[in-house]
Amino acid sequence: MKHLLSLYIITLFVVSCNNFSELDADSEKTKARNEQVFKTISKEWNFVFPKTRPEIENTLKEWKEWNQFQNELEQKPQTSLLAFQMKIENVANRADSLSLTVPEKFNNPQVRSRLITLNTQLNSLDTYLHLQSIPEKKVTGLITAVNEEIKSVYSQLEEVLIKEAIPMEIGEEDMIRALDTTRMASDNVFNENLEKIDSTQTEPKKELKKPFLNKQKIE
Repeated sequence: MKHLLSLYIITLFVVSCNNFSELDADSEKTKARNEQVFKTISKEWNFVFPKTRPEIENTLKEWKEWNQFQNELEQKPQTSLLAFQMKIENVANRADSLSLTVPEKFNNPQVRSRLITLNTQLNSLDTYLHLQSIPEKKVTGLITAVNEEIKSVYSQLEEVLIKEAIPMEIGEEDMIRALDTTRMASDNVFNENLEKIDSTQTEPKKELKKPFLNKQKIE
């Protein structure tokens, strides 16, 4: 009986050792893979904010949400994969409000569309970086896509200034002024007619007098 018990204890010890060895091996593999992913991401993690016109630069300096987003994205993590995960989460949160806070001068559908696309790509990057097994190619591809989208945002901002600088064709300004005058006149006529209708409806109704009927004498 003692022999069987000793054999059981020895067998249990050997199995436990094997399990611990397998766990250690898996842990080492995971650690090595994470270090490789960290090196790859660290090499590719470079975001460029293009130089642009002074008018745009001045606007961007006063755009608080954009400044916070840019500062957060330009601060490159140095320590670990976890640092990159925390960084992209903060960046994605910053990007959420960009399309809602565009300065009035550049607040058009095209600019907002580019900012929404940028935010979508950052959220995708955040998702991939938080997977248990991080796909390096997907992550590096999204880093490139985010850089391209930042350039697209700047291009849309510049396009606003380009369109603003295009001179009107000869007679176009007079035509716009004439249309405004016609529209204003139409509005005035409409308002006057509306006031007449209102005044008619509010006037007390006059009693209608029955026509005088001549009674004929019956002879």
